[in-house]
Amino acid sequence: MHAIELNDPAGFGNEFLRLTLLQGFQSLTKRDLELLIFVLLERDGAIDRGASNAAVALQLRVTPAKVKGLRRDGYARWRALVPEDGEAALRRIAATVLTEANLRSGAKHVSERSRREGFLAIRIEHPDDAQRFEQAILEVGALPVYERNREVVAVRFDTLLKIAERWGYLQPDPQATMAALKKLAPASQEVADLLKKDVTQLRWDDVRGALNSLGAKAVGSTVEGGLKGLLKLVFPFIPG
Repeated sequence: MHAIELNDPAGFGNEFLRLTLLQGFQSLTKRDLELLIFVLLERDGAIDRGASNAAVALQLRVTPAKVKGLRRDGYARWRALVPEDGEAALRRIAATVLTEANLRSGAKHVSERSRREGFLAIRIEHPDDAQRFEQAILEVGALPVYERNREVVAVRFDTLLKIAERWGYLQPDPQATMAALKKLAPASQEVADLLKKDVTQLRWDDVRGALNSLGAKAVGSTVEGGLKGLLKLVFPFIPG
């Protein structure tokens, strides 16, 4: 268990004092103060926003359910204290949740049928991040799907591809993407079909189709190996 240490104690104290006095001394309820302190701790980075509810619960010596409530209610009450550009937020969220460990954890909460149909199980414990990610899914014309756990959203690989295109994360050069696919899946039929085309005449639609097909196959078989490489190609900022 890691002790909580502020990265900017002066900034934390000044902001806490400013907000408590701005509201009127003693006008904030005990719950308001709890939520304010929690959101300021996450804003400071003393509590990792990407950490699981269980990990944060150990730091605070409370239950994971308590942490979930603090995160949900804290951002509903004090959301304005953590301004974040939408594109930057989505980049941060994707880098946090599209990791092998998180996908492996999420896979336990969706059916085998969903995985065979190309649905990737993405676990997002932070309610504010989940809301942002759901909005990104909606903005590309898809719908978030839930099965056994509301913290796990099932998303088709082609929806992730649309999100990456929508926010400009993908390598725009189809030839460069083709070269990456040759390294990731040299024996695949999708890559073989692309190689039959004149590489100089490759269009993004051709590459998109191959990516979607390879992604669906990778999701249907396992959340490791080839899927990791494809996700990193679609979201280049994913660590590892």
